[in-house]
Amino acid sequence: MRAGLTSMLPPTALTRHAVRAMTLIILGTAIFLVARYGSLPGLLPVHFAPNSMPNGWQYKTLERVLMPAFVQLALLVTLGGIGALLLSRTDRGLAPDGPDVTAAATAAEAVILIALIWVTFQAYAAFALVRMWTAGRSGLGSTYGLLELIGLVLTAVVGVRAHVRLGRPEPLVYIPEHWRLGQLYCNANHPALFVPTRDGSRWTLNFGRPATVVLLAIILAVGVMLPALILVLALRS
Repeated sequence: MRAGLTSMLPPTALTRHAVRAMTLIILGTAIFLVARYGSLPGLLPVHFAPNSMPNGWQYKTLERVLMPAFVQLALLVTLGGIGALLLSRTDRGLAPDGPDVTAAATAAEAVILIALIWVTFQAYAAFALVRMWTAGRSGLGSTYGLLELIGLVLTAVVGVRAHVRLGRPEPLVYIPEHWRLGQLYCNANHPALFVPTRDGSRWTLNFGRPATVVLLAIILAVGVMLPALILVLALRS
């Protein structure tokens, strides 16, 4: 089999709805923050003493106030990019109901749903930050912590749901040249990004595809660190 041009598998309906929902939520968050910009103090409290009174401030700027929307956008771009990579394939003659196609669509759907969960959480974070800046006292409220916990639970639920839907695949015909270190599948001529493990107990990535390297780099370098780094920079004194 010879690799061809990269194509995209069709996302699930739920994936498409989640992307639309995230777009609307980000737009709504940005509109809310811009609308409240004029009523915020010129110095935003960003660090607080043990008695909850501010002892560190930053000048109000539109970029700083819009930081929650930027975090949302980073989540959408980062996790959306991961979802797009998961749906990438190097041939066009594929079976629409093939197990690797279903696996890719399921994984992409899970990633996008997780993005939706945390984009929605950041919408509340924007409201909580505005309230904190306006009141001039520390704390994002008990609701913030509760919603964060709910977000973690929902993320776990999405992960378990995806694991159940992926199921147990049929193993590929074993060709020693396609396996590195006994467990890493590496075949540049195989069109799928998702392939069964040697024993067929679960799915693994095809490390012969450049998309796999890009995918892992995004997850490690951007997907985990960037949103947290943006929020830390926004709140530091």
